[in-house]
Amino acid sequence: MDLSRRKALASALFALAAGRARAAPLFEAQGGQYASFDGTQLFYRRMGQGPPVILLHGFLSDGPRMWFNTGIAQTIAGAGFSVIAPDARAHGLSAAPAGSYPKDVLTLDVEALVRLLKLKSYRLFGYAMGARTAVRMLARGARPERCVLGGTGAAGALDVERVVRPNIETVRSGRSARDPRLGVLVQSAIRLQKLKPAALIAVLSSQISTPRAALAAIRTPILVLDGDKDDQEGSPSELAALFPSAAVLRTAGDHVSALREPRFGQLAAAFLKSDDPPSRFAAAAAL
Repeated sequence: MDLSRRKALASALFALAAGRARAAPLFEAQGGQYASFDGTQLFYRRMGQGPPVILLHGFLSDGPRMWFNTGIAQTIAGAGFSVIAPDARAHGLSAAPAGSYPKDVLTLDVEALVRLLKLKSYRLFGYAMGARTAVRMLARGARPERCVLGGTGAAGALDVERVVRPNIETVRSGRSARDPRLGVLVQSAIRLQKLKPAALIAVLSSQISTPRAALAAIRTPILVLDGDKDDQEGSPSELAALFPSAAVLRTAGDHVSALREPRFGQLAAAFLKSDDPPSRFAAAAAL
């Protein structure tokens, strides 16, 4: 990614992290805490009636910033679903315990929520860090009815350590990071949200790659949904090709601005509601 694009992405990232996403309809969501597998108190919000959809947000975001402020949660709920949007560990209203975290900790946290809510059937939508979490859930045996992976590509499944390394550097180094402007903006977002840098690094360090053979064994229908200028985590098409039943759709935008495109949420909601195989759905949606 060239410097100008990185600077544009940095500015957009900060705008999203600061909660200055495009105006969205007011929402009423029920919130609650739950104890994760290790007793950590985590927070989630729930809105709407119908089959559940779990929404997993990206790094330096939370449920309201990524899903409600953009209108995506309202779009999915309006399609007849109950959206469940947890704040990831060390983000939003969820706790950020000190110390290192076990590998797959974000996945373990979502699995604990699924058990708490006694979800026998659900759909899954993860973005960036949340998409990487969703992939690990699938690899560990979760079988949602359908899954949307947004803001990610092949490296977000096969080479996660490389994907998270720049974020770890910006959290740790700030102005001294390789891209000083990005480092400063990330540090500003951390201060604004009162997040704990050590916990953010521990969360990112807990994310791991998935072998190709494990991805090839996943039978869940998957839509890879990315902005047409988003290559931050590698090729979306190459990611889709790793699964037996997956397809790709692109909307306008980059890694952050795509979230504010109404079509992004509309496509996700339509796929989650559809019974069509991913390839047929994508072909019809592209017309």
